[in-house]
Amino acid sequence: MNLKHVAENDELLARYLLGELSEEDQERVEQRYINDPAFYEELLAAEDDLIDSYAEGTLSQRERASFENHFMRSPERQSRVGFAEAWVAYVSSRSAVVNAPAVEKRTGEKNESLFEFFRLSAWPLGLRVAAAALLLIVGGWVIFEVIRLRAQVQQAEAQRAALQKQNEDLERQIDAEKNHSLELTSRLEQERLQPPAQLNQVGSEIVSFFLTADLVRGSAEAKRNVIPTGAREVNLQLSFNDQQYERYDVVITNVEGREIWRKDAGKTQSKNGSKAITLRIPAALFTTNDYIVNVIGTDSSDKVARYAFSVVRK
Repeated sequence: MNLKHVAENDELLARYLLGELSEEDQERVEQRYINDPAFYEELLAAEDDLIDSYAEGTLSQRERASFENHFMRSPERQSRVGFAEAWVAYVSSRSAVVNAPAVEKRTGEKNESLFEFFRLSAWPLGLRVAAAALLLIVGGWVIFEVIRLRAQVQQAEAQRAALQKQNEDLERQIDAEKNHSLELTSRLEQERLQPPAQLNQVGSEIVSFFLTADLVRGSAEAKRNVIPTGAREVNLQLSFNDQQYERYDVVITNVEGREIWRKDAGKTQSKNGSKAITLRIPAALFTTNDYIVNVIGTDSSDKVARYAFSVVRK
């Protein structure tokens, strides 16, 4: 590497450290020292030279302004600059006091001189002031870092607590949904295993059904009435309240509206203020289906009672 190339690198790195390069040139320098260890070493050396020049006061006014506004942004660089200024002040004060040529001293004298160096009272005033300033800078930076780290830890703890609460709420919701699902499954299983309701059967050929008026077809109160295969007759016993008519007609239709049976039921039986009709219907008229029974006043179209029931043939 020739001297011209070295000088160009030094100037480039100095301008980079002072923030005087364009954004494109800055990215090119950063990419180079990332990939080139030797160039990175040159960058570190350029930093040291630039700090020494600032401490010695050899920078131009423009370079000094760029150095203070750009280079000294980080606390670490501020500490390095403070140390360099303290060292320059110490060297300058010693040079002003000691002008005689150096003479060889004994080992004991060297140890005594070293001990004197570390005694603050032996330091020149300028050096002590610079050291105090350096300690203030470093101490302030340490306090700042401690406060920042403590705030980060507190923020992380708050976020962790919030996430834990969210997880607990989610687990409670999942448990509630599981319990609800198990309850529904249990109910469905019970309904599936529950046998169809049957009304009283008389013998093996005659089946009797007791119907209650005003049942809505398909409701929970409507029963599934079983008619065995060998049955030949179905007895329907109807109970209702009506004081307007003395005689009634009974009409049975399926849910499709097709009439399967009609009869004049004649007079009714009265019991405890209610009226009752007993019908004897051929079992062959019924298939597995839903049926409607309407009780109509004779010689009128007034429906005084209505019944809904289901039939299952087995």
